[in-house]
Amino acid sequence: MSKLIALFSMLLFSTALSAKPQQTIPPIDKTAYQHFQIQQYDMNADEQRSYRIYIAVPNTPPPASGYPVLYMLDGNGQFPLAVNSYHPDNGPAPLIIAIGYPTDVSYNTVPRTRDYTPPAEGEEFAQGGKAEIFNQFINQQLKPWVNQHYAVNQQKQTLAGHSFGGLFTLYTLFNHPQQFQHYVAASPSLWWGNGVVIPASSPLLSQWPESILVTVGEYEEKPNPADTNKPQDAERAKRQAKRQQVTKARTLAAEMKQQGGNVNFILFPGKNHGSVIPDAIKAAVITAGKA
Repeated sequence: MSKLIALFSMLLFSTALSAKPQQTIPPIDKTAYQHFQIQQYDMNADEQRSYRIYIAVPNTPPPASGYPVLYMLDGNGQFPLAVNSYHPDNGPAPLIIAIGYPTDVSYNTVPRTRDYTPPAEGEEFAQGGKAEIFNQFINQQLKPWVNQHYAVNQQKQTLAGHSFGGLFTLYTLFNHPQQFQHYVAASPSLWWGNGVVIPASSPLLSQWPESILVTVGEYEEKPNPADTNKPQDAERAKRQAKRQQVTKARTLAAEMKQQGGNVNFILFPGKNHGSVIPDAIKAAVITAGKA
């Protein structure tokens, strides 16, 4: 088991030394409390799966139709980034529902690998593959609970995730496109299962959601020239180039747009797989608020 955990830690954080996301949960800024009421609940899906739900309720009264809502993944580490990023100049505040795990680290590798990834053949993918079960938890358990307890505009719902979270966002888009009206796939791990998440049929979808945003950092598939004085890991650099994170994300976005999707692609300059996270989360909050 320890070898498997080490393997998936390597898979998750294999871009560059400076690209490794921090495992310490970032604090919530005092200014965030000016805009949101912050809440937290633990929720059991079944005997094996438990989730920590982070909620930010806008301090402004809900519109008559309800708040636009942002559902986001990796809640432990990225919920603070989401609420900290919000500024009224960027538009209305969405209701933010972030799904995490009952843990004190930002990224709990084993359960997020299980939950965020579609089935794929091969030993390196053996610990994943439960994306459909996780999707059912969100759609059949979490969303009804949210709709019952908060003023939600069910026609203005956004799903966002980064890395494996971006992969799950695309999985939901391609398999259940009408569950959300807006999708934000940040640095999606398209290498998982050699691209198994992308439908083999064409067109990719018969009916498109209202909008899709794909984002990626400039240095997710090539070294940053500014890092020449830092220690280099040849194997990581090789995997980085092989996965073609930027190329594949850009190509997929272009293909979806060509097929009729309302798709935007953002390349964040100077950012790698880890440092791009705040930019991607901010873009998701803006997208949801303006839905």
